[in-house]
Amino acid sequence: MLFYSLLKFIFTVTLRLFFRRFQVHGLEKLRKAKGPLILAVNHPNTFMDPLIVATLIPRRVAFIANGSIFNRLTRPIFKYFHVIPVYRKKDTSDVLLSPAELNKMTFQRCYDYLKAKGTVLIFPEGTSEIERRLRELKTGTARISLGAEYDNNFQLGLQILPIGLNYSDPTRFRSDVFINVGHPIALADFKEKYNPESFETVEELTDLIQQRMAETVIITEDEEEDTLVKQVEILYKNQLFEELVLDSKAQKDEFDLIKQIVTAVRYFEHHRPTLFMSMQVKMSNYLDTLHKLRLSDEIFTQTKHLSRHLRSTVILLILGLPVYLFGLFFNYLPYILPSKIARLISSDISYRAPLMMTLGIFTFPLFYGLQLWAFQAIFHQPQLTIGLAVCLPLSGFFVLWYWGQVTHLSHVWQAIRLFRRKPTLMQTLSSERTAIFQSLNEAKELYLKLGE
Repeated sequence: MLFYSLLKFIFTVTLRLFFRRFQVHGLEKLRKAKGPLILAVNHPNTFMDPLIVATLIPRRVAFIANGSIFNRLTRPIFKYFHVIPVYRKKDTSDVLLSPAELNKMTFQRCYDYLKAKGTVLIFPEGTSEIERRLRELKTGTARISLGAEYDNNFQLGLQILPIGLNYSDPTRFRSDVFINVGHPIALADFKEKYNPESFETVEELTDLIQQRMAETVIITEDEEEDTLVKQVEILYKNQLFEELVLDSKAQKDEFDLIKQIVTAVRYFEHHRPTLFMSMQVKMSNYLDTLHKLRLSDEIFTQTKHLSRHLRSTVILLILGLPVYLFGLFFNYLPYILPSKIARLISSDISYRAPLMMTLGIFTFPLFYGLQLWAFQAIFHQPQLTIGLAVCLPLSGFFVLWYWGQVTHLSHVWQAIRLFRRKPTLMQTLSSERTAIFQSLNEAKELYLKLGE
């Protein structure tokens, strides 16, 4: 238990460093939950997902995982961490039992764990995909929860707590994650309905879990819709924050706003297809042109002050250059190695971020430790060594900020250069942007009238 607590602490700290914004809505539902509990979580980011959820809840968590990852080497490790395998028909195992026989054992282990007032984390979708979707849920979560209560005459007080994991970019370091804890489902409500000989209640509960989980995540119907929603976010989200007086730093406000954008886009897609297609073409063409010209849309909100932005950014970069070089020297290897190793381990982009984070847990302490040891061995100044220990991680974050400013400077410089050399092109882009915002404003007014 001590080792588990230590790992939990390490990952809790690491996750807060890995993500730029790490916010939880409804955390009190997790912290105050008593009795047996099943956590039903969406699954967009492979093994990053269980790490995030496990660090949020005070209790120790058991995990349901794909049986194909269990073998003679991994089985003892997974057993220590209370990872329970579930097998599909196509899966094989290192024991001479069929998947059906193994899953009977899996269900019984879950029943025993829940009877002991434990917490079980399940990904009801069954597989992990990087997309803003909620795939059709498997029935396993409902079968386990109803079976556990039935074995105990519905006296357990078992609850299913839906949790939505919403990533801004699941593959990128210093991106955002918003964890949205939904409304619990009490299994006692199904006591009179459940019949172990019938599948009807299992399907009803599965549908309810799907509904509650859908409330906690951003869901787009297909790639086309998702692309348009993201384009609206890029161009129009900041204006909506201001108009609706929302807090842009609060991820719950951002989540609710994007939900509304998805609903509005879906309405126009189905009821105003001509307007939908027009907006889609305009925004795609505009953003594609910006990408080719190495510009950002933000430039067109600063056209009157581009020279001032250029001067101030250059001054900042000159003043910060010594700190940047210091941070780059001491942080480059522990930062870049996890990325390189992650690419060698797996070509699957969905594994890259969790692998990078896990490897970084080892590379940063190792390299920092070696650097501090060398510094102390050379200078024999304990106070300076302590100061260096504080400066190392801070300078690493400064490097990331500094590089963001370099990127911003490149956009500003490119815009100034194009305004001077190709003023007609920039005027055309500005006119396209104005037309897009006019269309978005008209669409917003039309959509708001529908809700009145």
